[in-house]
Amino acid sequence: MEKRLHNHISESILTLYSSAIYCFITWIAAGLFTHNLWLQMALMAATCYLMVEMSKHLIFLRLRSWMVTSAFMMLSSCCAFNYDSTSAGIIGISAVATLFLLLSTYQNPQDVGHSYYAYVVLGITSLFFIKALYFIPLMWLLTLLMLQSLSFHTWLASILGTITPYWLIGPWYIYKQDYDILSTHFEPLFNWHTPTADDVLTPIRIVIFVIIGILFILGAINFWSKSYEERIRTRQYYGFLQWMVLALSIFVLLQPQYYDTLIRVIIICACPFAAHFFTLNSSKITNYLFFITLAIIMILSVISTNESLTDIANHTLLEIWNG
Repeated sequence: MEKRLHNHISESILTLYSSAIYCFITWIAAGLFTHNLWLQMALMAATCYLMVEMSKHLIFLRLRSWMVTSAFMMLSSCCAFNYDSTSAGIIGISAVATLFLLLSTYQNPQDVGHSYYAYVVLGITSLFFIKALYFIPLMWLLTLLMLQSLSFHTWLASILGTITPYWLIGPWYIYKQDYDILSTHFEPLFNWHTPTADDVLTPIRIVIFVIIGILFILGAINFWSKSYEERIRTRQYYGFLQWMVLALSIFVLLQPQYYDTLIRVIIICACPFAAHFFTLNSSKITNYLFFITLAIIMILSVISTNESLTDIANHTLLEIWNG
């Protein structure tokens, strides 16, 4: 394979360092010092570290590359509007931990340990975002079909893992005689909130969503067209992530009020496809697309870190769309 400039960039560890520095700069621009976003940035840093470990141990790319984590950091920099959200940070790191643990159970239906801890993390996530529980049936199905590791024991471990956080905090609320808080916590599961006019996505958020979607689609088409070159294990990993991206995207389209909360999780699941596309595709068109995408990401990240620029971009895009 004749390697082009974007292939060398994708395989270089300097890309990881450069992406980390750029991401850190966007945090400063978004108010790291002025708004004291240290906890949120620490959660992002921990998420990036887990992304490195996950891509290294699960071998998403057959070449030595750090592009998966680099793609995550660059795409996340476009979403600076959720930097101040602690919940988004917790849900992001929980998503990586859950995926890492679940994917590690591949073809091991007796791996009760990894299954249990994966759902413990998911249970903790549900403390901050109760509708994360909606995705449990899908994860069971994908674990059965893609990972081939769902058995009665791992299924039981998943249930025990999910309710473990509630076992730990439940006695405290019983001791405080605060019996309503748990029922109030679970109430949104049974109330499907119809989006209002205030929940409609702003144009800049739609653009970011579309960019992520295009990268995911291009990556998926490229991956499956050349899937014969990949190990069966890798194909199953990508199949799992593909269905998670589709499910999360549909959920966000139906419930746009959760866009800021879940967009980081969508990026986590989609970035292996983008990384695979740019790392293992050496066509001239891909080379152009790489630098065009990089330029678009940098423009969007600059816009999203500045409220005034965001307002101007939203107003301009609305004028264009409205003719």
